[in-house]
Amino acid sequence: MKLFDCHSDAMADIRNKKFAGESDILRRYHLPLYKKGEVLGLIYALWIDPDLGDPQKTMFETLAASFAEFDKCSDSLGIAKNTREIRDIAASGKTAVMLGIEGFDGFKGDMDYIHMMYHLGFRHGMLTWNGDNAFAAGALHEGPGDGLTGLGRAAVREMESLGMIVDVSHASEKTFWDIVDATERPFIASHSNAYSLCPSRRNLKDGQLKALAERGGVVGMNICGSFIDEKEPSVALLARHADYIANLVGIDHVCCGFDFCGYLNLGGGFDDDTPGIHNHSECQSFIDELEKLGYSQEDIEKVAYKNIFSLMDKLLK
Repeated sequence: MKLFDCHSDAMADIRNKKFAGESDILRRYHLPLYKKGEVLGLIYALWIDPDLGDPQKTMFETLAASFAEFDKCSDSLGIAKNTREIRDIAASGKTAVMLGIEGFDGFKGDMDYIHMMYHLGFRHGMLTWNGDNAFAAGALHEGPGDGLTGLGRAAVREMESLGMIVDVSHASEKTFWDIVDATERPFIASHSNAYSLCPSRRNLKDGQLKALAERGGVVGMNICGSFIDEKEPSVALLARHADYIANLVGIDHVCCGFDFCGYLNLGGGFDDDTPGIHNHSECQSFIDELEKLGYSQEDIEKVAYKNIFSLMDKLLK
């Protein structure tokens, strides 16, 4: 079954491999996996590794390397700004990529960068990664000052005005609720699971899931073992997260946000490995587990791509 993945760190991989002396990275490492896994499209999130130093320098290095790769792969990959373009690109046999931002650290507190990214084709953004910046507190926030800053409130309003998807996956709990208060339109959690099944600070509690669903948002299922189960993650348990959320708020609010990132070598006790779904070539194992749980073809298609497409149709021009 064709599916859309709401979170990929491929741009960080492009930047890292380029600086390690490699080239033709998407064609060698990523595109074949998409074809095997029936991935029709993805959101490529521009993640700024804090270990690389100046976040703005890293941001521009990643942008430059990524756009060069996109041009080299124009016969196999296309950049999309809405679902119409995603469908057209997929129909031509290419992989569709929507550009997103995973943390505004590279903006250094200047909201004008939101407009720059929009005009470069970006249609998605989350204010933070795990840490804090001038816009908001991240999921691993410690100490006082939690939540959106005044600049962060202005940023999410500007994103809504432009027509960009606001993403809360790496927000602290207070930032999440501040975003609920500061926005009016649907938002997403592109790669988070259910806190009730696995109490990671990157997962969403029941109240958060209900608030996201009431707004018309979706939550993408994340394959990282640390967010599935503290002891024995599996693709079957990932499907249980989808099932739990569907039973709590409805199947219309579940999608795919796999977050395959083994190539980033994050370390620090982070477990990105889940038996049965190691990379994009194995995405269909998640679909198989939903079938085992008794979900209809129509409901599985909603999780695979229809739910996120429906949200994009409401938000993107």
